[in-house]
Amino acid sequence: MGMAGTHRNKSKAPGNKRPGKKRSADVIAAEIEATCLNITSNVASLEKYVKPANLAAKSLGSVGAFFLDKDGELRIDRVVAVVSAGAGLIGLLSRSRKN
Repeated sequence: MGMAGTHRNKSKAPGNKRPGKKRSADVIAAEIEATCLNITSNVASLEKYVKPANLAAKSLGSVGAFFLDKDGELRIDRVVAVVSAGAGLIGLLSRSRKN
């Protein structure tokens, strides 16, 4: 199992701080800039995704899809089933309160 930071080179040789190709300060600055832009973009996408209005719209969209067929026509059988279930539930609740 890997741990955070294990991707770094942990050479124990004295004087061998970073083996391999050396990067210039400009290259490192460009990589940091690209990483910052990527993080900013990801955070903006997450903010948009979890915004309450967007979550509600997604939920309503899936509920609407339940009642509509592929042509956008109302599915009467499903509407009748839900209305009947609602009426039955209201009937049961009102009856239980009378007792």
